[in-house]
Amino acid sequence: MANILTIIRIIGTLPLFISILNNGATKFNFLLFSFLGLTDFFDGYIARKYNKITNFGKIADGIADKLLMFAVTIVLLIKNIIPYWSLIIFIREIISLIYSFIYIKKTKIISNSNIYGKVKTTLHIISIALVLLIGKWNIFSSIFLIIAILLFIPEIIFVIRNQNIKI
Repeated sequence: MANILTIIRIIGTLPLFISILNNGATKFNFLLFSFLGLTDFFDGYIARKYNKITNFGKIADGIADKLLMFAVTIVLLIKNIIPYWSLIIFIREIISLIYSFIYIKKTKIISNSNIYGKVKTTLHIISIALVLLIGKWNIFSSIFLIIAILLFIPEIIFVIRNQNIKI
């Protein structure tokens, strides 16, 4: 069931992208985005509760999150609804992806997500959801996104201390 929710998030990203591209920030797009964002919470909850955590789920969940957030951010940029500086969060994502690939290559272990990544994703989802709900970039979206970006600092410290891997 958890992987089905992840796949729903992946599949749902394209219709959401198209809907935002055609209609902008609307209540419908807010609801669809919120639903897809909630699947991120529930797929992890279900996997942990029923001890169904799989390597496929770990990888697919990360891909689904990044695909959803990148697609929605790009289309909101295209529509001039959000500022270009909001792309800064994707620098964090690229660094995180590079590190993950190196870690997997060196250890052959696909690690679980950490609390900083989960909170970062949640704040990013809230930031974008507020844009879709209100119809424009706003101070609350800025605050949530800045906090999400700044979480990268304690996350780096956490990863260095707990994985003890030298790149």
